[in-house]
Amino acid sequence: MAQTQGLVQRLKLTDTLILAWAYIGPTPSNTELLIVRSATGQPPDEAAFRGALAEALSAALASRQQVIASHDNNSAEITLLQVLAT
Repeated sequence: MAQTQGLVQRLKLTDTLILAWAYIGPTPSNTELLIVRSATGQPPDEAAFRGALAEALSAALASRQQVIASHDNNSAEITLLQVLAT
C-alpha cells in the first residue's frame, strides 16, 4: 500500500465514472495525480464512501489542510484518505 502526502493543490469533481481528480503534493509543481472512482453498480454504502472521499478532498483544498491518500502501489485510485489536523 502506497501513501501520498501533501496539500490538495488542484481538484476536479465530476459526476462521471471518475468522481474526483486530485493533484496532491507539497507544491503546485510537485504533485501526484490520484483519483476517486464512481461506485457504479456497487452497494449504496460504497457509493456513499466514495462520495465522502471526494467531499473530504474538497474540504481539505478549501481549508489548506494536508492529506495522506492511500492507494495501491500500482494504482492511482484513492482507497483511504486522512485529513491532518492543522
